[in-house]
Amino acid sequence: MLVALTGLAACSGGSGRDKKPDATSPLVEGTGVRWLSGANANAPEDVEPWKQLTGRDVGLAMMFVTRDSWELVESPGWPLEAFTPDRWPGQMSVAVPMWPAVKQGDTLVPLGNEDECAAGAYDQHWAQFGSNLLKYGRGNAIVRLGWEFNGEWFPWYPNDTEVWKTCFRREVDALRSTAPDVQIDWTMTMGRDKMPNGDDVWNAYPGDDHVDIIGIDYYDMAPTKSTRKLWHDACLAASGLCTVVKEARAHGKKFSVPEWGVVSGDGGAGDDPFFIERMYAIFRANADIVAYEVYFNNSEAGNVLSSLVNPVLNPNSAKRYQQLFGAG
Repeated sequence: MLVALTGLAACSGGSGRDKKPDATSPLVEGTGVRWLSGANANAPEDVEPWKQLTGRDVGLAMMFVTRDSWELVESPGWPLEAFTPDRWPGQMSVAVPMWPAVKQGDTLVPLGNEDECAAGAYDQHWAQFGSNLLKYGRGNAIVRLGWEFNGEWFPWYPNDTEVWKTCFRREVDALRSTAPDVQIDWTMTMGRDKMPNGDDVWNAYPGDDHVDIIGIDYYDMAPTKSTRKLWHDACLAASGLCTVVKEARAHGKKFSVPEWGVVSGDGGAGDDPFFIERMYAIFRANADIVAYEVYFNNSEAGNVLSSLVNPVLNPNSAKRYQQLFGAG
């Protein structure tokens, strides 16, 4: 009970004048990882640099399916064939759209909608997806269905929230009809307390029967979190990490942070070891309910530029990450 109580204390509110640890600043006690920690990877060999950086095994690979047709969404030979258990013995988390979308210029054009989905038009696709998870030995995979649904950049955000939740539940039921051991990760993004339709992000929670993990993608941007006050305010927001931890405990769930990192790209706080330290402190204080977390290592132009290794774009953050998240 001591760990659980410590975690709850770490995610309770606190006065800006209070010098004791609060939601923003649980103590950093020790080093090393006592929870499932992963890496983003398109192939198993992509995990190797992360193993070298940390000096420990990496237990999970996080990836995305190609999303521009139902065929590629429901039967993703890539990336699944690269991550069969004989090639990758660890767990996998795969992000899948609620329906396909095609990029036209700078816009993602949806090839589906929540009304058709809620009426069952896509059930067969999700049953097929479940069959393919089993085919590749991944019937227990973590599936991030409709990840970052509260942002406007992916075209599967809710228009009518109740219809969207019906859609989400139908897709989960269809997926579980062929892959009953799959784990559903309901993943929001940070900094979007209100969805594009104006509803509160938590209004989109589909219910405990259709969610196994409550997740949030959490970057040092929108807003930046490079001071104690900025971190505190963001963490306790509706789409903040501390709120996700609190709600996960309330619902008897584990929580995940499938994507997180410093941001040297546009709108980010840059090389920010303070952010690394705060993330570690939250994970360690709540290790009893961490499902998994993944530092998103990225060096692509126009993206978050979070890279800590191959190449090292954020040397101070890389050093602090290695100190805290290393072999310990």
